[in-house]
Amino acid sequence: MRLSSRCSVALHCLIVIADAQDQTKVTSELLARSTGCNAAAIRSILNSLKKCGIIDIKRGVGGAYLKQTPTKITIWSVYHALEPDGLAHFIGLHPNPSEYCPVGRQIYAILEKPYSDIGETIQKEMERITLQQLLDEHDAEG
Repeated sequence: MRLSSRCSVALHCLIVIADAQDQTKVTSELLARSTGCNAAAIRSILNSLKKCGIIDIKRGVGGAYLKQTPTKITIWSVYHALEPDGLAHFIGLHPNPSEYCPVGRQIYAILEKPYSDIGETIQKEMERITLQQLLDEHDAEG
């Protein structure tokens, strides 16, 4: 029932990539040290971001770089790259309501519309916030 930490790690990686890609080779090992995650988890995240066209990775010499401008990358695009069906599971329903209970029989139907509305609101907010905004915040804090 919460946003996966993979999204936060991916955004952390993207900020590092955007900040450092012209100065140093951004590898999964460098990102692992920065995020505190293991390099295999970082490679999995980078692979998902690459499949969606957000980043690319130079073969041979290595190094990740942004394939899109930071103004085009949104929190939603990152989240969706990592969790394509994630929003459907963002708000969980308890799995075993009693079919003998008048509320239990109807609870999924009762909650379907409000939960759908909540999901749409979350998606719209995630689409509104760009990597550029996060980079600007990083620079302001810097």
